[in-house]
Amino acid sequence: MALKAPDIPHLDGRDRALRELGFRPYEAAWLTLVCLHSGVFTRTQFTEHHSCDRKTTARFVTPLIDRGVAKEHPLPDHDTRLRYTHVFNRGLYRALGVEHIRHRRQPKEDPVLFRRLLSLDHVVQHPDLPWLATEQEKVDHFTGRGVRRDLLPNRRYAGAAGGTLRYFAHKLPIAADEKSATFVYVDPGRRTDKELQSWAAEHRALWAILRSLGTQVRVAAVARTVAKQGELSRKVAAWTDSTPGGAEPLTSEERETLAVLAAAVRETATTGDPRPCAPWGGFNPARRVLIALRQRADAEDSGDASGAVIDAYSTHHARGLSPQALA
Repeated sequence: MALKAPDIPHLDGRDRALRELGFRPYEAAWLTLVCLHSGVFTRTQFTEHHSCDRKTTARFVTPLIDRGVAKEHPLPDHDTRLRYTHVFNRGLYRALGVEHIRHRRQPKEDPVLFRRLLSLDHVVQHPDLPWLATEQEKVDHFTGRGVRRDLLPNRRYAGAAGGTLRYFAHKLPIAADEKSATFVYVDPGRRTDKELQSWAAEHRALWAILRSLGTQVRVAAVARTVAKQGELSRKVAAWTDSTPGGAEPLTSEERETLAVLAAAVRETATTGDPRPCAPWGGFNPARRVLIALRQRADAEDSGDASGAVIDAYSTHHARGLSPQALA
């Protein structure tokens, strides 16, 4: 079966670099998608995306393994013989200009693996959206719209010389232009909503600014089961609640705390010294309090008296990655 490379606008010709390495157009396009968005894929995802049969998929995957481009590993779900493919070859990532992206590393934890697989699944299901494929693209887009860097979701990882500051650390898909911005949240099978609420808290300041600029903010929540899809739908729907009183004005004491917190977080982020943030339990707890206060301040300063933090949402059940489908 002769396959054709699908039209995926956000690749913007980047797959040409892999064609020059000898990959056919459809192979180069798929590998570019995988390298940029997940580093991993299942044979079923390739088969469904290209509307081909399993033999055609095998003729694509097997040479990747033989050439040392990828390796297959067992999926962690119980009672399954299915495997996933991890694309790890440094040369591919280097050719695409993303040599040090974390997707090149094999995911060590099951939630991380399914977060990546679900992310890829959503991107390939919506190829026409203006996806921002890398951390730098996301930072450049939002700072280009006038958003301060310190209002972007970020996380500092321990290490020498004060550690490394990473933006959008969950590496979840974002599609954005001046008219709208879609933030994808994927649930890899969490039993609580702690990660969802933490993710939302990290993004609320950014969402508030984008809405004040006239950009429609949307959240797309992706789940592995119908039950989790329904749960996410109920929770995310609350973020569109426009009843008055959702954003209470800051008190004078909270305004003072906001200023002190901002200085403390900035000093710790710059010097690596954790002491300025110690009164709030450390850098990350202090940053979460700062984000919450700043979101309320931005909403108050922009005159937004509603409780809504996003404009619209959707939820999706990734049937091909459900436990039943993988059994």
